[in-house]
Amino acid sequence: MSAYKVPIFFEPFEKQKKAARLLHLLAGFLMIANAWGDFKQPSPNLIFVVVQIAGALLCIAFALAGKRMFSNHTSANGFFRLAEAAILFYAASYFFNMNLSLMGMLQVLGAAGLLLLFFTERKIFSACFVRIEDKGVYTPNNMGDRLIEWKDIDNMLIKNDFVSINTRQNQFIQYETGAVLSELQMDEINAFCREKFAQPSGQ
Repeated sequence: MSAYKVPIFFEPFEKQKKAARLLHLLAGFLMIANAWGDFKQPSPNLIFVVVQIAGALLCIAFALAGKRMFSNHTSANGFFRLAEAAILFYAASYFFNMNLSLMGMLQVLGAAGLLLLFFTERKIFSACFVRIEDKGVYTPNNMGDRLIEWKDIDNMLIKNDFVSINTRQNQFIQYETGAVLSELQMDEINAFCREKFAQPSGQ
């Protein structure tokens, strides 16, 4: 069974990565607000304040420079999401103990949202590929890879700067490549594709 993977830049995922960084910033600012609100009390809890400020500074630093700081950005992003959720759950417990139910619920909602992001962001921070197999071409999608069968492909071309697919339904799909392919690799993949989509049955 022949199979090829061509790394690509997938624009929707790139936009979601930018939004993810913004959410790290928002989590950090919420922690700063928690610390400031408690610090203004007559008897602030310095441990709570220090934890919130430290968490906020780390979140903001990761949002601004995480890609440069960590080689494995996917794992680092997941770790920070869990850490942010843990800090907000700690804040929720603290506020509930002070009978500040509204503030506590705000922390619970924020922490639950961060836990949801921990699971949903894994895909967008993983390496993105167009997979070319005997069954067809798998293209990236938010909810899982989309299969375009060979019988639905009219033409396909792999070059160093892009992957383009023309379907029999008059769709034109193009992705920017994420790595430089050798002439030998491109010739091999293109020959495989021509063999597949040129057959009437796509088999």
